[in-house]
Amino acid sequence: MRPKIQVLKLAALLLAISVHSLLATPPNTGVQGQAFFYVPGVWLEIEPGLWIGDGGFTVPMATSFTIFQAHSNREIGHFATDAGGAFEVSLPPGKYLLVPHTLFGFVPQSSLEFVVTAKHYTQVEVFYEMTPVIGTPLSP
Repeated sequence: MRPKIQVLKLAALLLAISVHSLLATPPNTGVQGQAFFYVPGVWLEIEPGLWIGDGGFTVPMATSFTIFQAHSNREIGHFATDAGGAFEVSLPPGKYLLVPHTLFGFVPQSSLEFVVTAKHYTQVEVFYEMTPVIGTPLSP
């Protein structure tokens, strides 16, 4: 009878430990996303009011960026994407500013302000833009 009691005690202890570890595990919060290189489209008016062209395209790109706390402007850290432009940074809930770094002369379109909520990853996309060498693309 004694071995059965010891097995039951051991099973109860293992169950208690596993439930405790599940409750004690902090939820995943932060920011994740991807960086892209954007090549704007070119539009051409072939007759008055009739335009042809394309809207451009995007290509994932590796880059780096800095994250700041939005309310205090305190730097959180510098981060880098993987080769495909993807990134994930764990952050506590709060308001942040993501500032992409200039890369090989390509300038990011803008900084991004985002909010991290408890138990969620906030999704963002970072875009870099190619400035045309000759002229400016027209838009209808």
